[in-house]
Amino acid sequence: AGQEVTGVIEALGEGVTDLKVGDRVFGAPLGGAYAEYAVVQAARITPLADHVPLDRAMAYPVNMRTAWFAVYPWGKIQPGEKVLVHAAAGGVGRLIVQIIKRRLKDVTVIALAGSEEKLAICRADGADHVINYKATDYVEAVEKIVGAKPRGFSPGIDGGGVDVSLNSVRGPTLITDPLVIRKRGRWVLFGHSGDKMTAIDVKAGGREKIDTMPYAYDGITLMPFSNMAWIGQPEQEQATAFTRHWMETEPLIDVTTYPLDEVAKAQAALEAGETAGKIVFKV
Repeated sequence: AGQEVTGVIEALGEGVTDLKVGDRVFGAPLGGAYAEYAVVQAARITPLADHVPLDRAMAYPVNMRTAWFAVYPWGKIQPGEKVLVHAAAGGVGRLIVQIIKRRLKDVTVIALAGSEEKLAICRADGADHVINYKATDYVEAVEKIVGAKPRGFSPGIDGGGVDVSLNSVRGPTLITDPLVIRKRGRWVLFGHSGDKMTAIDVKAGGREKIDTMPYAYDGITLMPFSNMAWIGQPEQEQATAFTRHWMETEPLIDVTTYPLDEVAKAQAALEAGETAGKIVFKV
């Protein structure tokens, strides 16, 4: 288990010339990261600046790339837009909020999270509005902020709703999200989150299904995305450069740290939605 590590290079494989023993690095092994030592392909190594803490660095090389994609090539977020961010206190969600509020102008961020503690994190990251989806109907709460969108067959009637929903949780939100996305809005579905939504089973035949009929007249652009589709593309290089620059110049978020022998305890807390941000195991 485990697909992310930070540490110091102990030994190099044959033919590796652009790294050296003692370098501080982030690595993305194909599993086996819950260990004192990990073997990582050289192509999956990212050098870390000396001033970047190893524990905090864990929050960035993978999650920041995903957040960059969500904000820029996927979400195409523009000044003046209103954006709904699901799991906004999660590992990717926090970075999405921070990128939007630190890099874009005049964008309203509505953050969803599942506890008051997580809402406080969202506020600290710059979210303009925060909603506890476990304590309130987020559709009603979003409508109070941006106005209710016209539903069904309503030609010529416009207004209300968010411009973009960045959704990493799916589940029952496949039913509710279209209710708050404006006509001609954008709906980005990506990844998955430990911050679980509950209550409605929208699965059929073992797979989540999306019924587009209730919003067939809205012109919503539905975008199911994954980083895997961009491997080898120029955007991956842009995302990596953005991530390295951010890590070296921006204040870095704290992470939740467990000793390595408490993996099971941490995993249970993650699956129960009791954690916020990145979980790091320390040797």
